[in-house]
Amino acid sequence: VSIGPQQAQETLRTALAMAADRAILVKTDEQTEPLGVAKVLKGVVEAVKPGLVILGKQAIDDDSNQTGQMLAALLGWAQGTFA
Repeated sequence: VSIGPQQAQETLRTALAMAADRAILVKTDEQTEPLGVAKVLKGVVEAVKPGLVILGKQAIDDDSNQTGQMLAALLGWAQGTFA
């Protein structure tokens, strides 16, 4: 899952070329904050129903490391960080 402008589609294509089963682009040209991203991801998780969600530590635009923790809290799921 990528949340960003249309150009993010290239990153998703790379993931598909590396054997990802599918890719989802949530298109926005707006600057996103961690809580907003977590809320969007919550909707994706509720729709797709994965057994496990893995997020990276940081995005290309910042190093806030908040989205994963916020997503876990919104879902009521346990989390592990810096594993």
